Amino acid sequence: MVGLIGFTSVGKTCAFLGNDYDKILGMKCGHRTPPGLKAQIREQAVNLIENEDVDTFLVGEKGGYEVDAYDVVLELQKEYPHIRIIFVISNITDLHEMGGDSSYVAQRRGFDDFIYPPKCELGYKRLGIVYRNRYIIENTDFIIAYNKRKGKAYEFCKSAKAKGVKVIELAES
Repeated sequence: MVGLIGFTSVGKTCAFLGNDYDKILGMKCGHRTPPGLKAQIREQAVNLIENEDVDTFLVGEKGGYEVDAYDVVLELQKEYPHIRIIFVISNITDLHEMGGDSSYVAQRRGFDDFIYPPKCELGYKRLGIVYRNRYIIENTDFIIAYNKRKGKAYEFCKSAKAKGVKVIELAES
């Protein structure tokens, strides 16, 4: 399996950035999706597929919101088989996890290809996420976001807006 350095899309691209629910709730582990959030993600993604020519989704698994968004896109691919799912890796651990049959990612997730953005291998784990998010905002047309609080994901969404990326915020003000 070879990761893409860049990718081309016939249509447009959508990514997901947001806060980790567990940190919002002050918990160390567990995954509690806010009621109705997956339906909101689905509604926005379907709208982008049907009305904005989105055919590629950049996904990750760095927090509860990203996991939920990934789940939704996997389900949507059954209804819209032309869409592509690109897994965006932020550190080498993610890459190794995908390699074996016993890996969490390989057992649980499907994707059409993956990207290990340049510079991710240069930094610590947290810095890899920064480079991954920078890559995402440079290579997407839309971001479906969930930012209940101001944090790194919020700042990346702000930066994306400044670059002309349309950010669809799902968290209520």
